[in-house]
Order: sequence, then C-alpha cells, then structure tokens
Amino acid sequence: MAGGDFPVPDWPGKVAGNAGHDRIAACLVMDIQRAADWAHSVLSHVRDVQKGGADHWEMAMNAYMLSVGPQTTDIAPVYEEAGEVTVSVQTSELCVALQAWCQQITQQSD
Repeated sequence: MAGGDFPVPDWPGKVAGNAGHDRIAACLVMDIQRAADWAHSVLSHVRDVQKGGADHWEMAMNAYMLSVGPQTTDIAPVYEEAGEVTVSVQTSELCVALQAWCQQITQQSD
C-alpha cells in the first residue's frame, strides 16, 4: 500500500449497504484507524463482555461511542449535529469485524 492509501474494512459476513455493517466500518476507519494496539485493546474489551467478564463496556472515541453489551452493541455518533442516529449491531458481528481489522492492519504494517 502506498502511504496515503487507507484499507477498506472487510470481514466474513459483511453485507454492503447494511446500516449496521456500514457503521462498524466507519467506526473502524474513523476511530480505530490503523492503530493496531488500539484495535487489539478494543477487541479485548468486546470479548470480555461477550464472555461475561464484564456486564458492559463503553468508550467514546473520535466519531462514535460504543456501548457494548453481551448480545448487542450500540454505535452512537459522538456529535449530535452530525445528523446520524444510533445504530445497534450484534456484538458478535462487531467482534468478527474487529478481528479481521486487526489482521488487516497488522499485515499492512509489516
């Protein structure tokens, strides 16, 4: 990849045009970016909630706020004036997307 190119998020089961999947992709690009350590940290928190180690986890990032529950995750815009609504996704889908993103950005940094 050239220095200015940015990876396009992709993961098993991603559906183009699906509002939840589009929001996950936006969160990956705008909030997690190419920061592999940060991506792994977020993934660790999501997995912890999925496995019952925590009831929930919340984090406000650059553009979105994650509110992770064992079954569903809400991805809300940080700034209301952006005109976006909160989108709910399956936490398992977020986890799959984060795993794929971690692999994708780690491979591209090698």
